Parts: sequence; structure tokens; C-alpha cells
Amino acid sequence: MSVAKPPAVTESRAPARLPLLPWREVVLPWLVSRVYSVFLIFAAASIGSGGIRATGFAKWDGQWYLAIARFGYGPEPIEGLQTRWPFFPGFPAVIRAIREVGLPDRGTVLVLNHLIFLLALAGVWRIARRYTRAGPARLAVWSLALFPGAFVFSMAYPSSIWLAASVWAFIFVDEHRDLAAAVLVTGAALVRPNGIVLAIALVFVLRSWRRVLLVCAPSVLAVAIWCAFCYRWTGDALVFLSSKEGWPEVTVKAFALAPWRYDYVFPHLFLALAALGALLLVHRRLPFAWTVFTVLYLLPSLGLGMVGLGRYANECFPPFVAAGELLDRARRWVRFAAFGAAVVGQAVCAWWVIHQHYIP
Repeated sequence: MSVAKPPAVTESRAPARLPLLPWREVVLPWLVSRVYSVFLIFAAASIGSGGIRATGFAKWDGQWYLAIARFGYGPEPIEGLQTRWPFFPGFPAVIRAIREVGLPDRGTVLVLNHLIFLLALAGVWRIARRYTRAGPARLAVWSLALFPGAFVFSMAYPSSIWLAASVWAFIFVDEHRDLAAAVLVTGAALVRPNGIVLAIALVFVLRSWRRVLLVCAPSVLAVAIWCAFCYRWTGDALVFLSSKEGWPEVTVKAFALAPWRYDYVFPHLFLALAALGALLLVHRRLPFAWTVFTVLYLLPSLGLGMVGLGRYANECFPPFVAAGELLDRARRWVRFAAFGAAVVGQAVCAWWVIHQHYIP
């Protein structure tokens, strides 16, 4: 008698009674990775400065987010000049709330980011545990926590918030907790200009228009309201896109024509391709919506600006669930080599961020 092969995964398995923060699977990789990332940022910022410095935690976009929280968006953007308008209001609002209760904004938001990243890893482990086995799920968490771009989760960036909101939104939709999912999807849409892709990807999971409207419509409305405010203040509803002209963005066309001029794009491209490659190798074993989510989150950057792709790859959970599956199949020495390369790569990337032109 022949035995039929199990069908490919098309929807979530029944939710198991899983702990929120298991030590070995979630807390340990979080603790190890955050100690390592904080050490790297301190070390990179302190070398050559004559003492220990914490300036590296708010480099690049972190300074813009802090400025928006402290002083607002400022006047209308001037053509050709960098401005605060490309940044969405969600993360500055969090920083502003911290200031309003009398806490130091930069230090507190860094602590908050670390705690939210812990919840994000808990979500990655939980959703990986549903679609894979215990070993691959554990490796998925370690892969994400030690990825070369993972030091950004310890900086004044909205990366931890976005990762946590997106992975838990998928979990809540699987569990039919649609109201909670709607809150997270709306928050994600206000954190990043491309945050609305989470709502688009979830349409492929939701089975009815009623659920689509409940989960996704609030995020569309929130972005529309923000566009209306942008129009009122600047006369341009899409100022967060048009004002990017003042930034030195590198499109795939410009990179292809003169790659030697944009050497700082290579790490971004490599990390994004590694993430996409891992997902494509096992995409048939994972929900189709995960592939849609990853592609929508990463590929538009090829036309809008490739600087940042390395960080975007690290903020996207499906490739790391796939990486956990691949590493679980691999020989032990391959796993050690992969994690060793990731640890070294994170040190190199942290140095580039603090001292060179590499922007996370």
C-alpha cells in the first residue's frame, strides 16, 4: 500500500500552547546578540575618540528621528536638500511620548528597542515553530539575531518595531485575532513609508473581504490621513517620496551603469540577495504570503534606493525561517561557518556604519 506525501503547507497549523519567551529558543539568542551588538557599537564609536562613546547608537537616520521628535518636521522641503519629510511619524511619535513623560529620549528608546526586539524574536520562533520543527525554529531565531545587519536593532531605528509588528500581525491573523492584527498592521504602516506592504501581503492570508477590511483598511486610512496632513503642511500629499530627491539614493540602473562609484551598495545587495536566496530555496514549504511580503518589502528598493537593503533584509522574518530550515539540513561545520561569517560580518558592518559611508 502506497503512502501519500503530505501536502505543502498552505495555512498555519493549529496553534500550540507555546511559551512566550523560552530561554534556549528566544531569550538566550536575544541576550547574546544584544550584548555583542552593543559591544560592537560602543567599540566602533570609541576607537580613535580617546574614550568610550555612545554616539554610534544614533547615527544616520537615528539623528533624523530624534530631530523630528524634538523639533517637528520643520519647514517645507527645499529641492535638492535633505529634509526630515521622508520619515514617517510612527517612530518619532514614540520618542516624543518618551520625552513627554520626562525620560531621556535617546537612552530610553534604545532600551525600548531591545525589549521590542525580544518580543520580535519570540514571534519569529513562534511562527517558525508552526511551519517547521523545533530545530529549524531555533536556528531561525539565531540566524536573524546574528545576521550582519542585526546591530541596527540596537540603534535608534524603527527596525525592532517593524519586525515585531509584522511577525506578530501574521501570527494574529493565523489565530483569527483580527482586531489585534489590525492594530499592529496600522502601527507598521505608520512606522515606515513602505509599511503598507504588510497589509497587502496579509490579503493573501485572509479568507474573506470582511476580514480584509477589518485587518487592512485601518492601515490604509491611517496612511491616507498622514498624506492629508502632508498636503496641508507642504502642498504635496506624497512629500515623503518627492523629498527623497535631496538624498543620494542609488537605483539599480545607476548601480549597473557604474558599480565602482557605489562600492558601499555591495554589502546591501549581498545581504538582500542572501535573504531572498534562502527564501526561494524553500518557499514551497512556507506560506505563499510570506514570499509576497518579502518581495514587496525588498524589491522596490532597487528603483527607490538600494542603500538600506541590508537592513530591510534583516527586518523581514520569512528569509530567516527559511534559513533555519536550510541550516538544520546542513552539516555541523556548515552551520559553524555560516554563523561565524555572520558574526564577523556584523563586526565589519558596524565599523562601516560608524566610520565609513556604509548606511544601515
